[in-house]
Amino acid sequence: MLGVFVDNKSFEVFKWYWEKSVLASRIYSALERTGLEGSFLPIVIVGRSGWGKTSYAYYALKTGIIRMLCYNHGIFDLRRCVETLESKKGELCMCKYCEEPDFVDKEYRWAFYTGITDLERLIQDIPKLIIEDGVKKRVLFLDDLVTKSVYVMGGKWRRAYLAFREFTRIARLGASVVIMTATSPTLVPDFMKHGSEYITVRKHGNSFVYARFAKIAIPRNNGTYTNALTKLYEDVIPIKAIFGLPRWLENEINERKKQLARGLVSFVFGGGDA
Repeated sequence: MLGVFVDNKSFEVFKWYWEKSVLASRIYSALERTGLEGSFLPIVIVGRSGWGKTSYAYYALKTGIIRMLCYNHGIFDLRRCVETLESKKGELCMCKYCEEPDFVDKEYRWAFYTGITDLERLIQDIPKLIIEDGVKKRVLFLDDLVTKSVYVMGGKWRRAYLAFREFTRIARLGASVVIMTATSPTLVPDFMKHGSEYITVRKHGNSFVYARFAKIAIPRNNGTYTNALTKLYEDVIPIKAIFGLPRWLENEINERKKQLARGLVSFVFGGGDA
């Protein structure tokens, strides 16, 4: 028996992230240590469009949240965790075929921003995210939100870019986890790379391989040191339909992309302060 309600497809996805995903474990640790030194976890995931960056981030994040919920009640077994949560809260849904958010999505939903036109909304929301809300915001999800090209667009976009740069310096006041995605490393501002879990994705056979790299100092024979990129861990995600983004979230993202398209037309032809 898998649980009270959970279906086989959702259980397969959840089981993989629970047992194998290093990123999910890292996110759990950050959420569990909220308010403590070292609890802030910025994540940058870079890869081509359609290579599952958002799906990977979503499932790793959700698994980290569920693990936190169960561990807080002394439950460390995957199946018992599912059964306990579903008996109290209702069905968990963790696969491509989820048509509606489940209780985790509703109760622990993060602030989600997509594309450069959402950058304005993020800037407007900063007081609420950092200062006004009495409860610490746990997660911010910035999906293809900020690129270096925004700065050179000038006008309000340059001002928003500079404001975002300052926001990243104080984000730890309002979030335990900040997840950022981009389609190319050349688009990621340097200030977003520094101090982040920098993860790249590539295809290998029937899997997407997400690797976390970091610069480390390597000693030379002459007693000096040189910096080199070293792989710290990797998550290997099967390229299977069930591991795709839930339909309800994909629909929301597509709607934001439509708004982005309308916003870009307005930016180009609408006049005013660009």
